[in-house]
Amino acid sequence: MATSGSRWAVVMSRGVGFSDQVVELDFLYPSEGVHRRWNAGYRITATAATLDQSALVLSVPRRKPTDETQETLRTSAFPSTHVKEKWAKNLYIASVCYGRTVS
Repeated sequence: MATSGSRWAVVMSRGVGFSDQVVELDFLYPSEGVHRRWNAGYRITATAATLDQSALVLSVPRRKPTDETQETLRTSAFPSTHVKEKWAKNLYIASVCYGRTVS
């Protein structure tokens, strides 16, 4: 999934490793929806944003992962130090997108 200006590009595939999928679309980061979906077994699998909207695709994996750790970070500058610290703990970048943030 990607954006250019106010346009969205979405690629869909058959045979992926998900049993269900939803999209949380909001004018800001959809925190409540993400937490509700996380508690129901969904994990963030794609992100994209325009200046007006952010979209997070959340999917239920067909197979239960051995480690379900997932973190999100909203910041105004790329968090190089934070990323390096997480790499040391075997936590890797799965998705990056640009959009509005709220302080």
